[in-house]
Amino acid sequence: MNSRILHIFMCLTLATITLTSCSEHEAAGEYDNWMGRNQHFIDSIANVATANADGTWMKIKAFNIGDDEQVYQNQPNNFVYVKKLKEGEGTKRPYYNDTVRVHYCGRLIPTSQHPAGYVFGKSYSTSTLNEATDVPTKFGVKSLTAGFATAVMNMHEGDRWLVYVPSDLAYGKSEYTAASIPPYSTLVFDIQLARVYRYRIDTNTSWH
Repeated sequence: MNSRILHIFMCLTLATITLTSCSEHEAAGEYDNWMGRNQHFIDSIANVATANADGTWMKIKAFNIGDDEQVYQNQPNNFVYVKKLKEGEGTKRPYYNDTVRVHYCGRLIPTSQHPAGYVFGKSYSTSTLNEATDVPTKFGVKSLTAGFATAVMNMHEGDRWLVYVPSDLAYGKSEYTAASIPPYSTLVFDIQLARVYRYRIDTNTSWH
């Protein structure tokens, strides 16, 4: 009886090890050649945005890149790429020292396990934005990554954009463990600029 129990235990242990190994292999495979795949993705988006076939695309030089065109013009990672989804009615655009409220959803590029891109953060509690009930998140513009800040500083209140941020303008070669963002990740944001609060002028930053 004891030998039979030992046999069953060994079989279960082996099965557990096998399943764990397979799971770890699949998880690792999801991010194989992650740097290269992300660069290929942003290069393809840069081509689409530059062509701007339907008139809804823009490429915007990152605010922290210098003005020497020979340095930045042919480097796709020096730009954020925008597909305009909705034009707002507001006239205010935020400056670097301002505070903003934004609705947003941030994703990684598509993978086998996340065909629509892994959602690493968002401001609303359900799968879609409900402007009537969802409270936009408050950020200081200067606290944002260079890519996100660049996009926001070019938006007017009410604008909604799909924003593609190269890894160089996000977290680069560093892993952002708090949001499960691997190194060299392109970030894709659906952003709606809800409100702008001017630095030292709009002291009440509450929502409604």
